[in-house]
Amino acid sequence: MTRTHIHAALAGLLIAACGLSFELLAQGGSPAVDATVQANNAAKAAQARIDALDDQTRSMLERYRAAIWQAQQLKVYTEQVEPLLATQEAERAALAAQARDLSTNTRDLTPLLLKMIDSLTKFIALDLPFLVAERQERVAGLKRLMTDPSVTQGEKYRRVVEAYRIEGDYGRVFGAERMELDEAGVKKLVDVLRVGRTAMYALTLDGREALAWDVPSKRWKPLAAEHRGEIREALRIARETAAPLVVTLPVPTPSAVKP
Repeated sequence: MTRTHIHAALAGLLIAACGLSFELLAQGGSPAVDATVQANNAAKAAQARIDALDDQTRSMLERYRAAIWQAQQLKVYTEQVEPLLATQEAERAALAAQARDLSTNTRDLTPLLLKMIDSLTKFIALDLPFLVAERQERVAGLKRLMTDPSVTQGEKYRRVVEAYRIEGDYGRVFGAERMELDEAGVKKLVDVLRVGRTAMYALTLDGREALAWDVPSKRWKPLAAEHRGEIREALRIARETAAPLVVTLPVPTPSAVKP
């Protein structure tokens, strides 16, 4: 055998040995390789657990910081609300005391309310004849209210005072309403203008007749034709269909008060 043949045989043996080694590695036949793979897997699992714990710790830290912030906000809110609560408690105690006093003074309050209602009835009868049905029904409602045992004294007092306030408001505003007049058996529809409690004027629907309420005689009296336009414009103002402006109308002279 020549030197060349020997070298070729040795090369073939080496190649066969390497192939066998690679085959053994591929089949996992080496304990060292198995240990290395297991160690790598264990390291990866440990790192995954560390990452999970880190995320959990970060989440808990954020929740803790949020809880601290909310506690601080609640403390500030409590410091602001406490004076208000103290004030409300004082007001509640004062109202409770007033309610007890009101219940104690029921016997004194009822005659006073009845007297106020009676005075209101007489006042409406002597006043200018405007919104008559509405005002009389309001007084009748107060009288029914006083006989209702389910209504508290406080509510009865409030309703009577409210009726007085409404009557007081009538004296500060223009008013307009439509009513039917009966003069010597002749009925006619008119638009009535009320200037507070100072005067009342009426204009027929066709606009051809103007009237003024005469307090001493308690009846309507004819008014000069020159005032019809002013009354018509004042009615539009009272009904809020025209802008306010100055109108000129005759005002009745107050009658002298007898001593």
